[in-house]
Amino acid sequence: MRACNGQKKLMRELDLYIKQNYRSEGFKLKDFFDAIGDGRTFATGTPGTGSAKWALSFLLDKMELTFAEKLLELIEEKGRKPAEIYTKAGISRFSFSKIKTDKDYHPTKETALALAVALHLDLDETADLIKRAGYTLSHSSESDLIVEFFIERGMYSIDEINYQLDFRGHKTLTNWRKSKDEQ
Repeated sequence: MRACNGQKKLMRELDLYIKQNYRSEGFKLKDFFDAIGDGRTFATGTPGTGSAKWALSFLLDKMELTFAEKLLELIEEKGRKPAEIYTKAGISRFSFSKIKTDKDYHPTKETALALAVALHLDLDETADLIKRAGYTLSHSSESDLIVEFFIERGMYSIDEINYQLDFRGHKTLTNWRKSKDEQ
């Protein structure tokens, strides 16, 4: 993909987006506890013996869908076929099958993001889906900002996202390969 005028404009916009939104790691959980004192203690004292069972029961009742369950629900909601989504995401049928058959399977962050892009999810939907695999989008990660930039603008081209990630020295969402004239 050679950088034409449209490509150069996109790259300038992406550079500006990263510059405006990038944040170093900054605030840590330890800093929070240091600021409030030991907030991990309970003011009410030791809970009763039945409270642990109640708490566990309450939490189990509130469990969300797993990544795999939510992904399949989204595919159905969007009226898409699974093969269309995993092909568009650039993942193999075998990898998708692992996700589909093992509800506790957690794909890589890149695979989860590729599936979100293939489904044309907005930022909130993307954040919700990848959270179920144990990930977040962070403004302290340039690669996350690149993906966020494209999603925010409704630009769902895996190839273009991979090009920008590779161009900036980051891991691509899929096993994307540059065309021969770019190497």
